[in-house]
Amino acid sequence: MPRPLKVLLAEDNPRDVELTLRELRRAGFEPEWHQVDTEAAYLAQLHDGLDLVLSDFHMPQFTGFRALELLQQRGLEVPFILVSGTIGEDTAVEAMRRGATDYLLKDRLSRLGSAVTHALTENRLRGERRKAEEALRQKTALFEALLDSSIDGLRIVDLQGRKILQNRRFSELLKIPREIADGDDDEKTRLFVAGMVRHPEPFLARARHLYAHPEESSVEEIEMADGSVFDLHSSPILSKEGKNYGRIWAFRDITANKAAVLALRESEQRFKLVARAVSDVVRDWDFPSNTLWWSDDFQTTFGFAPGDIEPGIESWTNRIHPDERNRVMDSVHHAIDARTDAWSGEYRFQRKDGSYAFVQDRGYILRDPAGHATRMVGGMRDLTEQKNMEAQHLRTQRIESIGTLAGGIAHDLNNVLAPIMMSIELLKLDPANDPRRRRILETIQASSQRGADLVRQVLTFARGVKGERIALHLHHLAGELRSVISQTFPRNIRIESEVPGNLWPVIGDSSQLHQVLLNLTVNARDAMPNGGTLTLAAVNVALDAGFAATNREAKPGPYVRLSVTDTGQGIPPGVRDRIFEPFFTTKELGQGTGLGLATVHTIVKSHGGFVQVESEVGRGTTFHVYLPADPALGNSPPPHPLAPDLPRGHGELVLVVDDEFSIRHITQKTLQAFGYRVLTAGDGAAAVSLYTKHAGEIAVVLTDMMMPVMDGAATIRALRRINPAVRIISVSGLDGGGDASRTTSDDGQYFLAKPYSAEILLRLIRKVLDQPAVSV
Repeated sequence: MPRPLKVLLAEDNPRDVELTLRELRRAGFEPEWHQVDTEAAYLAQLHDGLDLVLSDFHMPQFTGFRALELLQQRGLEVPFILVSGTIGEDTAVEAMRRGATDYLLKDRLSRLGSAVTHALTENRLRGERRKAEEALRQKTALFEALLDSSIDGLRIVDLQGRKILQNRRFSELLKIPREIADGDDDEKTRLFVAGMVRHPEPFLARARHLYAHPEESSVEEIEMADGSVFDLHSSPILSKEGKNYGRIWAFRDITANKAAVLALRESEQRFKLVARAVSDVVRDWDFPSNTLWWSDDFQTTFGFAPGDIEPGIESWTNRIHPDERNRVMDSVHHAIDARTDAWSGEYRFQRKDGSYAFVQDRGYILRDPAGHATRMVGGMRDLTEQKNMEAQHLRTQRIESIGTLAGGIAHDLNNVLAPIMMSIELLKLDPANDPRRRRILETIQASSQRGADLVRQVLTFARGVKGERIALHLHHLAGELRSVISQTFPRNIRIESEVPGNLWPVIGDSSQLHQVLLNLTVNARDAMPNGGTLTLAAVNVALDAGFAATNREAKPGPYVRLSVTDTGQGIPPGVRDRIFEPFFTTKELGQGTGLGLATVHTIVKSHGGFVQVESEVGRGTTFHVYLPADPALGNSPPPHPLAPDLPRGHGELVLVVDDEFSIRHITQKTLQAFGYRVLTAGDGAAAVSLYTKHAGEIAVVLTDMMMPVMDGAATIRALRRINPAVRIISVSGLDGGGDASRTTSDDGQYFLAKPYSAEILLRLIRKVLDQPAVSV
């Protein structure tokens, strides 16, 4: 298939044009041609799309040399073949010297096809070579620009160690003199650099090793004699096929970086030392990586081992109490988005054992120049103890308030109970001595006494009032309690008792110890909502010094150990340390006050004893109550609640002072029934007036301490001004502790606690009257 050929024919002879075209076609070309014979026409057809110019040497208006010159002036890379009938050798040589591709004689046009083919091939190869050279020049320029713009000092050598390329930074960095830097001898350069190194021999040895092993690479740090530090990289230059062309050396000054790293390391070390020195848990939250660093206090404060701490932010967020997590994280993100510098919050944080600490958290937000948050450094402080102290203070205030309220209630209740308890003795004076009537009275007496005991119990907890302490036999107390709970507890709770009859006596308040056992058994019941076994047990134990050494509250000696065991839910470890705190409860709202175990602890401690707890979640709990015992007291039976023979009066006059009519009335009737004469007064002023009239007759004054107009204290002072030797029994419903009757001073004044029975009243009055009068 003919090859297209765009050809420009500079020829004045049409016959020669025709011969030329015929030869081109015969050679396999399909010429697209233009024939010109003037310079102007030649220039008009001269363009970059031409494949070939064929020019006659002699034409009437211009020559072949002029055609060649015009082609070159246009800068066109088009093959030019000179064709002439009369060209000499010298002319042909001159044409080739001027740039012609070839020349032909017209009588030898048979060579035209091969000449054109050769010219086209040469032109193509020349063009390709020119493009390759241009590309190489561009790449070389780019490479040299890259070398000179590098912060590294670079030197490239061939396999024989001769310099191929080197950037300016290399000479500047290593302070190499120009005469050495411009030379190709790598040995001189290497020796000069070795002279700049603090330890030249290892450097030269390493260089020799790399030249001996051209396939190896090396990365090392070298210290210069002036103290600067360089990173030195050396690696072979390999083609894609793996052919080695030499080696590149790269020196980078890292002195500033080393100083910065050292300063950062020192800063981090100072930061960690400060974090270790302060009491707070310090953390560093890096926002881009979302990682969190904790100080060592995180482990000691919250009980975690190093392996327990996740590196991500989850080590913090997952341990925030679920009820507070969203609130805390929302506030953190708000602080970050609002471009503030600080954040703070208080929340509960989970410890390793599952319990929660109450923490105060502060964080300072660091930002980049654009204002974007990059990290937050902060401290977390455990406020649990402080919060507990605050809560304890609030509890104390509540207890004090309860104490004040309880005192007022106790006063009123004791005023209600006092006439009931005294009336029983009068009613028992029935001559018919009806057994049924007597049993009813005994029931009333026991109930009223229980009410008085409950009032005293409230005062015991709320105000620390001590109850009446006598020798007790706990098997009676345990038996009475078992009878009560057997009738009142759910039927799906089986009650077992392991209480022997030979328990050592203890000195204590029966009402208070009854309350201890009742509180413990009620807690055991509540721990078994689906039923179970409740066991009451007691045993005599002698604690030795070894046991006392391991139990802070124990002392060596004899004890009775009361135990209450249930098969219920058990107490979680995180709760066990708080069960004796006032108002602490795990029960739902309205089902517990949080005072039960606090009362147990208070009462047992006031008796010189202590409480131990054994519990396993899912298996049950045992409370052991240790009470000091006195085996020497023996096993005498408890006193009968009613004394048979009450002391009687002999007509002595008693002044009864009380603002409660019922108390005045029943006291008057009781005393009159037992042989006394009685005057009554509703307040202190009336009492002083009566005493003034009957000072010589009144043998003893029985006065309440809390009265309107003139209270008991003012009344006593007024009476003593009249008669310093007056016998006085002060009465109050606010102090339910200690003996119901006792002497309060050496001046003949006695105390009687409300409510009191007729027996206590009569015995105390008899005791006071039998004492010698106080001398003045």
